[in-house]
Amino acid sequence: MQILERLTLTIVAGLKEVLWFEPEWNALWQRVTNTTPFQSPGWLIACLRYLHSEPFQFILFRRGERLVAVLPLCVRSPERVPSHNEAEAAQPSLRLLGEGVSDYLDMLCLEEERSSVSELFQPWLADQLLHLQSAELQQLPRNGVLKSIRISPALHQEIQVGTPCPVVRLGERGIGAEWPIPEATKRHLETSLLSVKKIGRLRLEKADRASLDSAISVLFSLHARRWRRRGLPGVFETSEKQAFYREAFGALLRASALDLFTLFLRDVPIASLAAFRKDAVLYYYIGAFDPDYAKFSPGNLIILHVLEFARAAGCHTFDFLRGCEPYKYKWGAEDQPTYIRRIWRGGECGAGR
Repeated sequence: MQILERLTLTIVAGLKEVLWFEPEWNALWQRVTNTTPFQSPGWLIACLRYLHSEPFQFILFRRGERLVAVLPLCVRSPERVPSHNEAEAAQPSLRLLGEGVSDYLDMLCLEEERSSVSELFQPWLADQLLHLQSAELQQLPRNGVLKSIRISPALHQEIQVGTPCPVVRLGERGIGAEWPIPEATKRHLETSLLSVKKIGRLRLEKADRASLDSAISVLFSLHARRWRRRGLPGVFETSEKQAFYREAFGALLRASALDLFTLFLRDVPIASLAAFRKDAVLYYYIGAFDPDYAKFSPGNLIILHVLEFARAAGCHTFDFLRGCEPYKYKWGAEDQPTYIRRIWRGGECGAGR
């Protein structure tokens, strides 16, 4: 009979130490199915470098020497957490690292270790919440580890539905295969394609390591151009944000988890779309188009090309990620729920929320 090695929990709270276990973390992320690029080291280490100023800690679970689970957390200061009473506002809360720029958040854990990790996690969390307002776990996927992990009987919790992520279920390839796009959208696309062909040839280009930097610059430029006309700053308005995305996109490309597309008309870039990919799911993270070409619907045209790419690449799902913008449903998308789990000590933290 094989005797399992003991499961241990350790805390890592410095960037140097995080970089030390990055190769193990990456191997675990590659192995675990039904997780997303938002749990990858490339994404979260870039978050640490450029976006997070709060104290953070990585909870590492090891079976002997083998890494089996990673939980990246940060402690959010009181002034950054809205509260309904002064007693709550005096204490910080525990949050998931990557909140704000990530559409799915969760613990990374081997499926066969969920139960054992839960047993070790329960007393650790109960101890943490002796001096924290609560644990606020947002954007949890339906089958996520943190949505269902058990907690100590000494704690209270509530689970709410969060912001949904509309998804398109892609049809099978082959003769007679059904394309999932609604008829009204098809007709609109046909009109756009006919108009574009009178101007010139469309070409879709996917960035590789050599062209990534210039493709990112095109994305930044197109996005800024459109939002500037609206009098708004856009997503990439600061040097920190731009540095974050350059590092994160580079890391994801090296992990075969980034597909950055540029759509050209007569060799002029008119649209860009950054997508992430893992386990046969393509995630539409952000897109942009040149407003000078708006009459040709370049945003829709690049989505069409990327949907075709996704199906050809064997993806079964195209995930528009969080938000209920109307254009997503014109592609036949259906809401996929996410969840918010709030955990606290005592009986008042969740009251009135």
